[in-house]
Amino acid sequence: MTTLVRLAVLSALVNLTLTWPVGAQTLGSVLGLLATVDLSTQVPVTDPALTDPAASEPATTDPPHLPKGGVYFLFGTAKNDVDPQNAFNEVISFDTTGPTAVAGAFRRLGDQVKIGMLTNQVELKYYLAGRTCGGGSPRIQLGISGDGDGNFKQFAGGPDQNVFGYLGDKPFGGACLMDQWVHEDMTNNVPKWDLSQWVPPAVCNQTCTWAQMVMYFNTFWPDHRVLNANLVDDASGNPFPAGRGCAYFDLVTTGARILNDHTDTSGGGQQPNSC
Repeated sequence: MTTLVRLAVLSALVNLTLTWPVGAQTLGSVLGLLATVDLSTQVPVTDPALTDPAASEPATTDPPHLPKGGVYFLFGTAKNDVDPQNAFNEVISFDTTGPTAVAGAFRRLGDQVKIGMLTNQVELKYYLAGRTCGGGSPRIQLGISGDGDGNFKQFAGGPDQNVFGYLGDKPFGGACLMDQWVHEDMTNNVPKWDLSQWVPPAVCNQTCTWAQMVMYFNTFWPDHRVLNANLVDDASGNPFPAGRGCAYFDLVTTGARILNDHTDTSGGGQQPNSC
Protein backbone atom coordinates (compact mmCIF):
# COMPACT_ATOMS: atom_id res chain seq x y z
CA MET A 1 0.00 0.00 0.00
CA THR A 2 2.84 2.42 0.86
CA THR A 3 4.43 1.81 -2.53
CA LEU A 4 1.11 2.47 -4.28
CA VAL A 5 0.74 5.76 -2.40
CA ARG A 6 4.21 6.87 -3.49
CA LEU A 7 3.42 6.03 -7.09
CA ALA A 8 0.12 7.88 -6.88
CA VAL A 9 1.88 10.96 -5.50
CA LEU A 10 4.47 10.86 -8.26
CA SER A 11 1.78 10.41 -10.91
CA ALA A 12 -0.17 13.36 -9.54
CA LEU A 13 2.92 15.56 -9.47
CA VAL A 14 3.60 14.79 -13.11
CA ASN A 15 0.41 16.63 -14.00
CA LEU A 16 1.45 19.83 -12.26
CA THR A 17 2.88 22.73 -14.22
CA LEU A 18 6.13 23.89 -12.68
CA THR A 19 6.63 27.65 -12.51
CA TRP A 20 9.30 28.01 -9.83
CA PRO A 21 11.99 30.41 -11.10
CA VAL A 22 15.51 29.54 -9.99
CA GLY A 23 18.47 31.56 -11.24
CA ALA A 24 18.34 32.16 -14.97
CA GLN A 25 16.01 29.25 -15.63
CA THR A 26 12.42 28.40 -14.87
CA LEU A 27 12.29 24.77 -13.89
CA GLY A 28 9.90 23.03 -16.19
CA SER A 29 10.84 25.20 -19.18
CA VAL A 30 13.73 22.86 -19.93
CA LEU A 31 13.72 20.30 -17.13
CA GLY A 32 10.78 18.15 -16.18
CA LEU A 33 9.15 17.29 -12.88
CA LEU A 34 12.00 15.32 -11.34
CA ALA A 35 14.17 18.44 -11.02
CA THR A 36 12.13 19.55 -8.01
CA VAL A 37 11.24 16.25 -6.33
CA ASP A 38 13.17 14.78 -3.40
CA LEU A 39 13.74 11.44 -5.07
CA SER A 40 14.56 9.71 -1.80
CA THR A 41 10.85 9.97 -0.93
CA GLN A 42 10.08 7.53 -3.75
CA VAL A 43 12.06 4.75 -2.04
CA PRO A 44 10.34 2.52 0.56
CA VAL A 45 12.14 2.81 3.89
CA THR A 46 12.68 -0.98 3.93
CA ASP A 47 14.28 -1.10 0.48
CA PRO A 48 17.94 -2.20 0.20
CA ALA A 49 18.70 1.13 -1.48
CA LEU A 50 18.33 2.69 1.98
CA THR A 51 18.88 -0.19 4.42
CA ASP A 52 22.22 -1.44 3.07
CA PRO A 53 24.81 -0.36 5.69
CA ALA A 54 26.99 0.94 2.87
CA ALA A 55 24.27 3.51 2.07
CA SER A 56 25.06 5.35 5.31
CA GLU A 57 28.75 4.52 5.70
CA PRO A 58 30.90 7.68 5.77
CA ALA A 59 33.57 8.64 3.28
CA THR A 60 36.99 9.42 4.72
CA THR A 61 39.97 11.41 3.50
CA ASP A 62 42.72 9.78 5.59
CA PRO A 63 42.90 7.17 4.29
CA PRO A 64 40.90 8.01 1.13
CA HIS A 65 37.78 5.86 1.18
CA LEU A 66 34.53 6.19 -0.76
CA PRO A 67 31.68 3.99 0.54
CA LYS A 68 30.01 1.67 -1.92
CA GLY A 69 26.57 3.14 -1.15
CA GLY A 70 23.18 1.56 -1.80
CA VAL A 71 21.83 -0.27 -4.84
CA TYR A 72 19.96 1.53 -7.61
CA PHE A 73 16.24 1.83 -6.86
CA LEU A 74 14.18 1.86 -10.08
CA PHE A 75 11.04 3.98 -10.10
CA GLY A 76 8.43 5.20 -12.58
CA THR A 77 8.66 3.25 -15.84
CA ALA A 78 12.19 2.03 -15.12
CA LYS A 79 12.62 -1.75 -15.16
CA ASN A 80 15.23 -4.49 -15.35
CA ASP A 81 15.67 -5.38 -19.02
CA VAL A 82 18.11 -6.86 -21.53
CA ASP A 83 20.33 -5.31 -24.16
CA PRO A 84 18.30 -4.90 -27.41
CA GLN A 85 21.32 -6.23 -29.29
CA ASN A 86 22.32 -9.02 -26.90
CA ALA A 87 19.83 -10.88 -24.69
CA PHE A 88 22.69 -12.18 -22.52
CA ASN A 89 23.50 -8.66 -21.29
CA GLU A 90 21.39 -7.46 -18.35
CA VAL A 91 20.57 -3.73 -18.45
CA ILE A 92 17.77 -1.37 -17.37
CA SER A 93 15.32 0.52 -19.56
CA PHE A 94 13.23 3.70 -19.29
CA ASP A 95 10.08 4.35 -21.33
CA THR A 96 8.92 7.99 -21.63
CA THR A 97 6.54 7.38 -24.51
CA GLY A 98 3.46 8.12 -22.41
CA PRO A 99 2.40 11.75 -21.94
CA THR A 100 3.12 11.73 -18.18
CA ALA A 101 5.74 8.98 -17.97
CA VAL A 102 8.88 9.51 -15.92
CA ALA A 103 11.62 7.06 -15.01
CA GLY A 104 14.69 6.96 -12.85
CA ALA A 105 17.30 5.05 -10.91
CA PHE A 106 17.96 6.50 -7.44
CA ARG A 107 21.09 5.72 -5.45
CA ARG A 108 22.20 6.85 -2.01
CA LEU A 109 25.95 7.44 -2.02
CA GLY A 110 26.81 7.21 1.67
CA ASP A 111 27.72 9.93 4.14
CA GLN A 112 30.25 12.77 3.94
CA VAL A 113 30.70 12.42 0.17
CA LYS A 114 32.14 15.53 -1.52
CA ILE A 115 31.71 16.33 -5.20
CA GLY A 116 35.44 16.03 -5.93
CA MET A 117 35.45 12.44 -4.65
CA LEU A 118 33.30 11.47 -7.64
CA THR A 119 35.78 12.70 -10.28
CA ASN A 120 36.24 10.02 -12.96
CA GLN A 121 33.49 7.98 -11.28
CA VAL A 122 30.33 9.26 -12.97
CA GLU A 123 29.80 7.55 -16.31
CA LEU A 124 27.48 5.19 -18.18
CA LYS A 125 26.58 3.45 -21.43
CA TYR A 126 23.28 4.28 -23.10
CA TYR A 127 21.28 3.12 -26.11
CA LEU A 128 18.56 5.46 -27.34
CA ALA A 129 16.05 3.48 -29.38
CA GLY A 130 14.74 5.77 -32.13
CA ARG A 131 14.99 8.86 -29.92
CA THR A 132 17.60 11.43 -29.01
CA CYS A 133 18.57 13.22 -25.80
CA GLY A 134 17.77 16.92 -26.18
CA GLY A 135 15.59 18.91 -23.83
CA GLY A 136 17.43 17.95 -20.65
CA SER A 137 16.71 14.18 -20.63
CA PRO A 138 18.08 11.70 -19.87
CA ARG A 139 20.44 13.20 -17.28
CA ILE A 140 22.43 12.50 -14.17
CA GLN A 141 20.99 14.42 -11.22
CA LEU A 142 22.95 14.82 -7.99
CA GLY A 143 21.10 15.78 -4.81
CA ILE A 144 23.37 17.96 -2.66
CA SER A 145 23.08 19.25 0.89
CA GLY A 146 24.98 22.51 0.56
CA ASP A 147 25.17 23.28 4.27
CA GLY A 148 26.30 19.75 5.09
CA ASP A 149 23.52 18.90 7.54
CA GLY A 150 22.70 15.77 5.55
CA ASN A 151 19.08 16.76 4.89
CA PHE A 152 17.51 17.68 1.56
CA LYS A 153 14.86 20.37 1.97
CA GLN A 154 14.64 22.07 -1.40
CA PHE A 155 13.29 25.58 -1.84
CA ALA A 156 14.29 28.48 -4.06
CA GLY A 157 17.52 30.05 -2.82
CA GLY A 158 18.00 27.37 -0.16
CA PRO A 159 21.13 25.34 0.59
CA ASP A 160 19.77 22.03 -0.71
CA GLN A 161 19.50 21.74 -4.49
CA ASN A 162 20.26 19.50 -7.44
CA VAL A 163 22.89 19.72 -10.13
CA PHE A 164 22.18 18.29 -13.57
CA GLY A 165 24.54 16.56 -15.98
CA TYR A 166 23.12 16.18 -19.49
CA LEU A 167 23.99 13.26 -21.75
CA GLY A 168 25.35 14.23 -25.13
CA ASP A 169 28.04 16.44 -26.56
CA LYS A 170 26.48 19.83 -25.71
CA PRO A 171 24.56 21.56 -22.91
CA PHE A 172 21.04 20.14 -22.52
CA GLY A 173 21.98 17.05 -24.49
CA GLY A 174 23.11 18.27 -27.89
CA ALA A 175 23.01 15.50 -30.45
CA CYS A 176 23.05 11.95 -29.08
CA LEU A 177 23.58 9.04 -31.43
CA MET A 178 20.55 6.81 -31.84
CA ASP A 179 20.25 3.02 -32.06
CA GLN A 180 23.79 2.29 -30.91
CA TRP A 181 25.56 2.00 -27.58
CA VAL A 182 27.44 5.11 -26.48
CA HIS A 183 29.81 5.34 -23.51
CA GLU A 184 29.99 8.73 -21.82
CA ASP A 185 32.25 10.07 -19.09
CA MET A 186 30.19 12.69 -17.25
CA THR A 187 33.31 14.19 -15.62
CA ASN A 188 35.11 15.09 -18.85
CA ASN A 189 35.71 18.65 -20.08
CA VAL A 190 32.41 19.12 -21.94
CA PRO A 191 30.34 21.92 -20.27
CA LYS A 192 27.37 19.63 -19.61
CA TRP A 193 26.60 20.46 -15.96
CA ASP A 194 23.81 22.80 -14.90
CA LEU A 195 24.11 24.66 -11.56
CA SER A 196 21.24 27.07 -12.17
CA GLN A 197 19.40 26.10 -8.97
CA TRP A 198 22.25 27.36 -6.80
CA VAL A 199 22.74 30.69 -5.01
CA PRO A 200 25.21 32.33 -5.26
CA PRO A 201 25.03 31.67 -9.00
CA ALA A 202 27.94 29.93 -10.64
CA VAL A 203 29.66 31.97 -13.36
CA CYS A 204 29.22 29.05 -15.75
CA ASN A 205 25.55 28.64 -14.68
CA GLN A 206 24.00 26.03 -17.02
CA THR A 207 27.16 25.21 -18.96
CA CYS A 208 29.70 24.12 -16.34
CA THR A 209 32.44 21.56 -16.77
CA TRP A 210 32.92 19.02 -14.02
CA ALA A 211 36.10 20.81 -12.88
CA GLN A 212 34.23 24.11 -12.64
CA MET A 213 31.52 22.45 -10.57
CA VAL A 214 34.06 20.97 -8.14
CA MET A 215 35.66 24.40 -7.74
CA TYR A 216 32.28 26.05 -7.19
CA PHE A 217 31.28 23.76 -4.33
CA ASN A 218 34.71 23.80 -2.72
CA THR A 219 34.59 27.62 -2.79
CA PHE A 220 31.00 28.51 -1.88
CA TRP A 221 29.75 25.38 -0.11
CA PRO A 222 32.82 23.79 1.52
CA ASP A 223 30.68 21.76 3.95
CA HIS A 224 28.49 20.28 1.21
CA ARG A 225 27.55 16.61 0.98
CA VAL A 226 26.43 14.78 -2.14
CA LEU A 227 23.53 12.73 -0.79
CA ASN A 228 22.34 10.82 -3.83
CA ALA A 229 23.05 10.22 -7.50
CA ASN A 230 20.20 9.60 -9.92
CA LEU A 231 19.78 8.70 -13.55
CA VAL A 232 16.47 10.28 -14.56
CA ASP A 233 14.32 10.80 -17.62
CA ASP A 234 11.30 13.11 -17.59
CA ALA A 235 11.32 13.91 -21.31
CA SER A 236 7.59 13.25 -21.54
CA GLY A 237 7.01 16.62 -19.88
CA ASN A 238 9.31 18.79 -22.01
CA PRO A 239 8.60 20.36 -25.42
CA PHE A 240 11.09 18.16 -27.28
CA PRO A 241 9.20 15.17 -28.72
CA ALA A 242 12.26 13.68 -30.41
CA GLY A 243 13.70 13.07 -26.95
CA ARG A 244 10.87 10.80 -25.77
CA GLY A 245 10.66 7.03 -25.97
CA CYS A 246 12.80 4.05 -24.96
CA ALA A 247 16.31 4.22 -23.57
CA TYR A 248 18.56 1.43 -22.29
CA PHE A 249 21.38 1.91 -19.78
CA ASP A 250 24.31 -0.25 -18.74
CA LEU A 251 27.40 0.11 -16.55
CA VAL A 252 25.92 3.13 -14.80
CA THR A 253 28.66 4.36 -12.46
CA THR A 254 28.03 6.84 -9.68
CA GLY A 255 30.86 6.67 -7.18
CA ALA A 256 31.99 3.28 -5.93
CA ARG A 257 29.11 1.15 -7.30
CA ILE A 258 28.44 0.13 -10.90
CA LEU A 259 25.04 -0.99 -12.18
CA ASN A 260 26.35 -4.07 -13.93
CA ASP A 261 23.37 -6.47 -13.81
CA HIS A 262 20.00 -6.94 -12.14
CA THR A 263 21.55 -7.74 -8.75
CA ASP A 264 22.52 -4.05 -8.54
CA THR A 265 18.89 -2.84 -8.64
CA SER A 266 15.73 -2.92 -6.57
CA GLY A 267 12.17 -1.76 -7.25
CA GLY A 268 11.07 -1.26 -10.84
CA GLY A 269 8.33 -2.64 -13.01
CA GLN A 270 5.59 -0.66 -11.27
CA GLN A 271 4.43 1.29 -14.33
CA PRO A 272 4.01 0.28 -18.00
CA ASN A 273 7.23 -0.04 -19.98
CA SER A 274 6.97 -1.38 -23.54
CA CYS A 275 10.66 -1.18 -24.42
